[in-house]
Amino acid sequence: MTTQNPIEVARETLKQLSLRKLLPTPENFERVYHELTQTPIERDNKLGTQLLRALETIPADTPQSKALLLRIKQATDDSRWEQLPQLAIDFLRLALTESNLTQTWGSLILNLIRSWDLRLPDLPQHHKQAALERVLVNYGNQPTELNTKLAALVKNWSAPASQREAIDLVDEASASSTDDVAISNVLAQQDSNSWPLWQRTLAFALKHGLEPRLISMPDMVESLESLIRELDQVGDDASLNVYMPKLRNFMIKLELQTQQEGRLVSGLTNLLRLLLDNVAEINRSDDYLVGQVHSLQEVLSHQPLSMQQVYQLETSLKEVIRKQGMLKSTLDEATSSLRTLLDRFISRLAQMTDSTDDFHNKISKHSEKLKTTSNVEELSGVIGALMEDTSLMQVDLTRSRDELLAAREQVEAAEQRINELETALEAASAKVKEDQLTGAYNRRGLAEHFQREISRAERTSSDLSVALIDVDNFKQLNDRYGHLTGDDALKYLVDVIKHNLRPADIVARFGGEEFVLLMPDTPVDEAIDTVQRLQRELTRTFFMANNDRLVITFSAGVARWHLGEQDIEVIERADQAMYQAKISGKNRVVSAEPDRMI
Repeated sequence: MTTQNPIEVARETLKQLSLRKLLPTPENFERVYHELTQTPIERDNKLGTQLLRALETIPADTPQSKALLLRIKQATDDSRWEQLPQLAIDFLRLALTESNLTQTWGSLILNLIRSWDLRLPDLPQHHKQAALERVLVNYGNQPTELNTKLAALVKNWSAPASQREAIDLVDEASASSTDDVAISNVLAQQDSNSWPLWQRTLAFALKHGLEPRLISMPDMVESLESLIRELDQVGDDASLNVYMPKLRNFMIKLELQTQQEGRLVSGLTNLLRLLLDNVAEINRSDDYLVGQVHSLQEVLSHQPLSMQQVYQLETSLKEVIRKQGMLKSTLDEATSSLRTLLDRFISRLAQMTDSTDDFHNKISKHSEKLKTTSNVEELSGVIGALMEDTSLMQVDLTRSRDELLAAREQVEAAEQRINELETALEAASAKVKEDQLTGAYNRRGLAEHFQREISRAERTSSDLSVALIDVDNFKQLNDRYGHLTGDDALKYLVDVIKHNLRPADIVARFGGEEFVLLMPDTPVDEAIDTVQRLQRELTRTFFMANNDRLVITFSAGVARWHLGEQDIEVIERADQAMYQAKISGKNRVVSAEPDRMI
């Protein structure tokens, strides 16, 4: 409405009430009137305003109380009076709770962390842990008391040594009297009807959580079953106070037994390590055995031992042993055949020697007869016998020559077969150095090739570049399509890499979805070009995952080996460059060399 004349506005308001068929009440008149004049309706609630002023006098130091007070102000400004009572009650409860706290929870937890991290020679960490556990067990369900006790505990830890020792004595004295009944104090706060629930819960935990781990300890299983049976008789504080020391003694025995088993495993591991070292030292010339020994040594060097590593090595060794057994059996047959051929060769030489001696004796006899014979007929007989013996000797020599030539061919064939079998045996032994999933080299195979290439680079002053690549978004791929699809993606990546690298280049799985490319005689610029070419090759084809076409990408860091560096140092620099590639947007290659940054 353009005019602001009150009379005209009032007249127009009455018209609107009639047109809208509204009752001419003061509320409707006021609402339409302010609507026409476009002025806000001011309704002042004096009680709400006074309540807000009263609440503002109460200290609001914590974020929760400040937020509640702000909500009360907004409700008052927006005239949402129906929300105001509950907000005021919540604010007063919070203020009352905060007023009873020794310290605010934020400052208390901050002081507790600082005191915990503070290392003092007269206050060991296990003492702090025991004191903190006692406070949490006894006052965990009482926030105000817990705040007070934690504040006192922090003050105790920060006190001088003389005062702290006095306080500790009081704590230890109270703890010694309440330690055995800590659980009973908690249970005492519950209704008496909760005893069966606690019994069933504890019995279930002991039976199904602890007993399966005691299969190798029959004595401990018998003691545990006795404790579970006695648990049925626990129904009050007195019986619980009798039961708890028995349970504690069982736990102590179990801990000692576990420590004994740990020492036994450690001792057997050390004995096996010594045995492997001795076997490797004695059989240096047996590459097949030494390779398997090194694999076992590598697994034993990882502490603590992982069952997954043990199972993987067991599977690998079984396959290698099976192939070696087949190849060695064939190799033994070829060796035995070669030995037989050599025996026949030597026997034939001996026969030739005997035949030659006989022929020599016959020639000597014929020569004597020729000297003493004057008769022409006798002379003709001697010549005939001489020609016959010479002919027989010639036939014998021809046959021996043919047999020796055939034997030589058989020996050469046997030697070639033996060489082929030895090559196959070496290839089977090399499987210990391969990653079982992808067919790339594993960490041990990478270490051997790395040391060999470092030695060659030192000797020839040639370039040696290393790239560490990491598959992008691999976790999301696993989460969405499953781990089997993730495994297929890794095999697909390795297959692409192998088909696009030189035969002299090495690809090894470094861990998870990380791979190392070892490129001898390759400057860092060429290595970067090679890795980028691999990235382009991956984008040319799709990886199929459950009928979805995906593009596999990776981020990479490239580093050049410097004289004097160890293999792990080069890989570490490449890893840092790869991290920079990740945070730069992924599917990138970053150089670790300051003079060649991408």
